[in-house]
Amino acid sequence: MRLASNRFAFLTAVLKAREAKGVDRDTLEEIILRAGSMAEAVDFMKDTDLGGFLAEYGAASFDEMDDLLWKYLGRYFGRIRKLRPDPSVVRLIERYLHRYDVANIISALRAAVFQRPAHMIPVGTLFDQGLLNDLSRVQSPGEAVSVIVMGGMAEYAEPIRRTTEIDRRSLRQVERGLDQLYLQKLRETLQDMDDHEILLRAQGIILDYQILGMILRAAGSGGVSAVDGGGAVSGGYLLTPDMVREFAGLKVAEIAAMLEETPYHAMVQEIARQIEQQGAYVIDRIMDSDLIMRIRELLSPRPLSPCAVLWHLIFKEYEVRSVRVALKAMEDRLPPGEVKDYLVVGL
Repeated sequence: MRLASNRFAFLTAVLKAREAKGVDRDTLEEIILRAGSMAEAVDFMKDTDLGGFLAEYGAASFDEMDDLLWKYLGRYFGRIRKLRPDPSVVRLIERYLHRYDVANIISALRAAVFQRPAHMIPVGTLFDQGLLNDLSRVQSPGEAVSVIVMGGMAEYAEPIRRTTEIDRRSLRQVERGLDQLYLQKLRETLQDMDDHEILLRAQGIILDYQILGMILRAAGSGGVSAVDGGGAVSGGYLLTPDMVREFAGLKVAEIAAMLEETPYHAMVQEIARQIEQQGAYVIDRIMDSDLIMRIRELLSPRPLSPCAVLWHLIFKEYEVRSVRVALKAMEDRLPPGEVKDYLVVGL
């Protein structure tokens, strides 16, 4: 393995400082307990980077705040690029953020199929190119391809070019093709970086959790998982297509038993213990906390490495996600006990 270069020293020092100005768990719990309006919630966050951004606007509703949170995330990642980091870091950030482009493309295609408004996330290359409005209005595969190519993302047009008409059946195939392509391209980017073994392991673990979450939700509801043993799980760290096939039709406790020799056993066992009394919502609550701790332990200790950059991207996403949960809970007056375990920042 190549030694991690100290060219990341300045960048990671800046990221660590910004991480220290993140919204912590105590602040989020205070918002849920004491804030009576969005303005009061923002005031609780006034000493954080995110709170400073939100204070510049007068959002009064959750929907307005939700839009601002996504805008913050996009601008924040743009600020990192303006630090002129090593070109490999720029490639990592841009490739990682393609996940939002893929989400926007899928949202646009679903809107065309189901004839409903598309929800666009203001993050990613197509947003940077000012093409989200065009993307949200596409009505055919050809129109989608044109917008994607115009945005300089021709490689993501390929799964759409394979179909002449988007309907419910072909939509699923296109979605899978886009997801697989994103994972493939991200893996190729990570493969060329210092500490690529650790980066690829992190990517594989994240994919494992995504697949395992879908399997457990299906098992918890008594249904059949939509995940098959094919390409959707290729690239996972521990879960193989054969393992996924073996999980079909099993109960959560039986899946936990099959994972006994893996690091995921204790987590799934705890889900099996709680799901009977508390329902399927415990799956995301337990898995999110477990995943963020596992990824932090893997990536965060390597400050002079792309690992620190990838960790920071993930950290900021979870920070924004947790703030969204807290603000929604505050607006809906949900009991703090029902929400606090979903706040995964500051673990």
